[in-house]
Amino acid sequence: MNKIKLTLLLVLGVNFLNAQNTLVKIWDFRFGGTDVDWLIQSQHTIDQGYVLGGYSFSESSGDKTQDVWGNDDYWIVKIDSLGNKQWDRDFGGTGDEVFYSLQQTSDKGFIIGGLSISDSSGDKTQNSWGYEDFWIVKTDSLGNKQWDKDYGGVYGDRLHGLQQTTDGGYILGGYSNSIIGGDKTQPTWGFNDYWIVKIDSIGNKQWDKDYGGTDFDYLYSLQQTTDGGYILGGYSSSGIGGDKTHASWGAEDYWIVKIDSLGNKLWDKVFGGTNSDLLFSLQQTSDGGYILGGYSSSGINGDKTQNTWGLSDYWIVKIDSLGNKQLDRDFGGTSYEELDKISETSDGGYLLSGNSFSNISGDKTENNLGAQQTWVVKIDSFGNKQWDKTVNSISQDQKGLAMQVNNACFLITNSSQSGIGGDKTQSSQGNYDYWLIKYCDSTLSIGVDIPGSILKFSIYPNPFNSKVKLEIQNHNLKQATISIRNVFGQIVYSYLENYINTIYIKEIDLSFLANGIYLFEIISDGRRSFQKVIKN
Repeated sequence: MNKIKLTLLLVLGVNFLNAQNTLVKIWDFRFGGTDVDWLIQSQHTIDQGYVLGGYSFSESSGDKTQDVWGNDDYWIVKIDSLGNKQWDRDFGGTGDEVFYSLQQTSDKGFIIGGLSISDSSGDKTQNSWGYEDFWIVKTDSLGNKQWDKDYGGVYGDRLHGLQQTTDGGYILGGYSNSIIGGDKTQPTWGFNDYWIVKIDSIGNKQWDKDYGGTDFDYLYSLQQTTDGGYILGGYSSSGIGGDKTHASWGAEDYWIVKIDSLGNKLWDKVFGGTNSDLLFSLQQTSDGGYILGGYSSSGINGDKTQNTWGLSDYWIVKIDSLGNKQLDRDFGGTSYEELDKISETSDGGYLLSGNSFSNISGDKTENNLGAQQTWVVKIDSFGNKQWDKTVNSISQDQKGLAMQVNNACFLITNSSQSGIGGDKTQSSQGNYDYWLIKYCDSTLSIGVDIPGSILKFSIYPNPFNSKVKLEIQNHNLKQATISIRNVFGQIVYSYLENYINTIYIKEIDLSFLANGIYLFEIISDGRRSFQKVIKN
């Protein structure tokens, strides 16, 4: 039987006056050493746990079990479905390594990538070609290194995205200002171009391609598409020239390039307004089109149909399979909003996440507690906002990322330097740490964290005045812990029940509780279920 820690903090991490937001906080955890640890990416894993990737300046300390080889190294943390750390790994050379992307692979291992300025040293087995090179590391399911490879030209090459491909190899993408030399077979058109490298399953280069205009072009996101080709996205300040067939609307625009399986360009598209529009995330959608996300300081002009609320807002663009715009939407408050990630959800809508400096204003329904906080927005397939959530700490949090982990639950991660306060229940180990928070929607069937049948129970009446009845049906339980928590996550009532047969009904007197919102939690046989109740 799996033991579930009763110390997991269940907090109603919402503003309950806002009827749109029905998220219930399940737990939060912090991972870090005594120096700076920047979380860049997180992913749900095959075993229902999570993997966190970033880069670290910390020596062995706190949650970190290995020293850095140089100034900063890749740092990977694997956790289970309940947020408990399983292992961590540090990868680097004696210079600087900056992590940007990872993915679990079909063999349950991981492919990890970013940039490196190190020559052969530490975990790095090849010298760099230039100042910065793409550097990838392949590990097994426990994080043990299997191989590493360096790809670059004679100047600077920064990897920002990677993915395992259907042939078992990998596609790597970023931007480059290198001329022909090293692994780069084409010169740049301008100052920086998109650069793509295709490799096989053991890291041998198969081909590389450069795409750009005559100015600056920065690639931040790529994905293999259902036709076997690839979609590339970032932002560009180039006019028409080179591979770019559309003039820019303003300072920088979203620039999308579609290529086939061999890297031949099929089409490119530009989306923007007359100010800066910076794309950082894209995904192919279930209808064969694409959702694009970033942030914008443009008003109504060009491709932008809504004004910004503040200095910069989240801006999303939905396009069809040929790159034709279907809709665009702007979301923000009266200060700065910077989007880091967009993804399609199981209901056909989209989840937007990043950071916000705004208090309640515009589309933002909750104040920040610290200066800069993670802000998540859920929208439907037409771009209509369904809810938004501000994840609060008492300091500053950066790189806000959200993912849907089942129909009703979401994992939100960021880099935080905060102490205990707001939604954060553990103080920083050093400076910035990895921080993750799990929320579930209390209006949906939330389920449990451990695989198995859902423990079904009901509480009535709800709302209640003084007494409630707890009913558990169709379960034979040897033992169950029944607890009630307040909005601060504190247990205000708890008891242990033995041998619950098919139908269990118990009346509980809760007249001693103050009016407010509480959470009933039942833990039994490695399963956990919960339900929100209101005392009037």
